[in-house]
Amino acid sequence: MVTFIDNGGYMVLVDQAQALFEGPNNCAQAVFAPFADHFGLSSETALKIATPFGGGMGHAGSICGAVSGGLMAIGLARGTAVGDKAHKDACYSLAADFQARFKEKHGDLTCPVLLGLDIRDPAQLAAVREQNLFQSRCTPFVLDAVKITAVLLGIEVGER
Repeated sequence: MVTFIDNGGYMVLVDQAQALFEGPNNCAQAVFAPFADHFGLSSETALKIATPFGGGMGHAGSICGAVSGGLMAIGLARGTAVGDKAHKDACYSLAADFQARFKEKHGDLTCPVLLGLDIRDPAQLAAVREQNLFQSRCTPFVLDAVKITAVLLGIEVGER
């Protein structure tokens, strides 16, 4: 299945994610919310759902929020609410493919490795903020997560 978004393809989603991440939103919110509108969930609800996933699961040093946002978008688009095993397995396969592609591009899926500092430690979190790493390092993670998700969901590139 191939989908077009606003005649702009997935670059519209990338632009939306970048704008969200440059604002007050975290990485998970910035990745998930652009897909939410397209797949019938309000942006407001998506932003609320994704809030605790930012910063490696609420600054817990776990899976990158951009990865979590991409996985939430895959679930929204291809998940099942009725326990259909074949449908669930297909969604798991997309999730595994997403994670493999992200890891291939960035080397890991966890915040401490991706940032080079462990944001569970208040001193290291302060260093991340002082060095502006959430913007300089995390922005590419957010944008790549959107691109990978869009490709896996069959959303065409299109023009900006």
